[in-house]
Amino acid sequence: MNTKLYKNKTAIVAFRTRQDIKDKVNEILARNGLDTSVVLNMVMQNIAINGRSPVSFDRKMSPKLIKIIKNVREEDTSKRKSFRSANEAIAFLKTI
Repeated sequence: MNTKLYKNKTAIVAFRTRQDIKDKVNEILARNGLDTSVVLNMVMQNIAINGRSPVSFDRKMSPKLIKIIKNVREEDTSKRKSFRSANEAIAFLKTI
């Protein structure tokens, strides 16, 4: 996530998401008189105040995710591959 701090101590935060997700969220928020900036600011303030994420990390991991994590931990780090695109990384993960 990129951030840039300005003189008035506000920061611009940039992140990547899929365009279809962004469009759907913007549509939902607009129906409620909100925009992405307001909601993300609310979420960040909530995390700062409560010291925890509003997103639950308590979900049980799927067997596939457990296998991926196990393989990454056991992987010879000298042979790690870098990817030129997300599609390359996804294709690699499908081979695990």
